[in-house]
Amino acid sequence: MPEKKIKKALISDANIVSGTKLLDFGCGTGTLTIMAKHFSPETKVTGVDIDRDILDKATKKIKKEKLDIFLLDYDGKHLPFQRNAFDRVISCLVFHHLDTDTKQNMLAEIFRVMSKDGRLIIADFGRSKSWVQRTLFNIIRGLDGFKSTDANARGLLPEMISDAGFENVAIKKRFKTIFGEVQIISSEKI
Repeated sequence: MPEKKIKKALISDANIVSGTKLLDFGCGTGTLTIMAKHFSPETKVTGVDIDRDILDKATKKIKKEKLDIFLLDYDGKHLPFQRNAFDRVISCLVFHHLDTDTKQNMLAEIFRVMSKDGRLIIADFGRSKSWVQRTLFNIIRGLDGFKSTDANARGLLPEMISDAGFENVAIKKRFKTIFGEVQIISSEKI
């Protein structure tokens, strides 16, 4: 899995500039969060995740690197931020873990907390034109659950992003991996 390559491409597509308020949705152990802060040190970076234990690991990594990053856990239903709080929201390999209703709810929540002219960039599994990549993703689906991965396998994530109110939704890059195709999907709140 070319994780670093995918995350670098995601950060590049996010067009993070100095002064940007950035949210890493589903930040996990903070790898992408830390990469974004290193890419643009003047960016205000926040990470959010539902797993307090995993956030403790992220906190240790961030302290070790002496970075100014704010981490917060949440209930998995409502993001604990005001409207228009962020200019950019990034997320890597999170959405295939969420069932369809939760995907729709979280996309609506991301739309709510994003400022006008903000950008959402998601890297996650999507429907590949390659039957080999689709077959490989079915292995992951067996492990992660067919219900949560259904929308990804059917290629519905871009449509769901549009339905949440985002515009200019486009698959910017495709990465063939041993687990299936990972796509970088970019969108805007206009």
